[in-house]
Amino acid sequence: MKHFITSVLALGTLTLLVGCGQTTTTTHQKSSQTQTSKKAVSHAKPASSSSSQPITATFKNQAFTTQHVTFKLTGQQVTASSTANRQLFVLYYTVTNQQGKSIVPSDLWESAVSATQDGHTLTTGNLAFTTDQTQDNNRLNRTVMPLDSGKSVTGLATFEPKNQDPVIITFKDSNGHTIHQSRYPMS
Repeated sequence: MKHFITSVLALGTLTLLVGCGQTTTTTHQKSSQTQTSKKAVSHAKPASSSSSQPITATFKNQAFTTQHVTFKLTGQQVTASSTANRQLFVLYYTVTNQQGKSIVPSDLWESAVSATQDGHTLTTGNLAFTTDQTQDNNRLNRTVMPLDSGKSVTGLATFEPKNQDPVIITFKDSNGHTIHQSRYPMS
């Protein structure tokens, strides 16, 4: 039931936001691979005045801030998944903890950020087991370790797309308001 509601909300939000986005060029970060520039289409969803709950997050200049933690998006890429014959969508970021206590970046990320493709929620993917992925594995490992107040670390998130259609990344605040959506091409 939760998957159905999430899918309906994502599809409804996407329908409302068609045509009101801006195109931004994102940068890529990856060692030992040549990358081409891709464009992501971003949609900012205005806050609804009918909601009694306040907006608790922001998205500006490729930076998502929620609960005094900022995730600055630094790039994305499509790479091999550990699942045979599948691809992996990787979103790179630098996370900065401005809370007065330690946090685990991946816990906050997973509660606020989701990915969909063709209206279906994507699951977290696994990096392929190659030496080329060592830096990415290190980034991924850092996101599950406590991050002290006032510190920053580079990290990444992975999603396993089902086909070559665009991936929609949705950023929500702690009250469930959609703050921002970005559309990333898979090719």
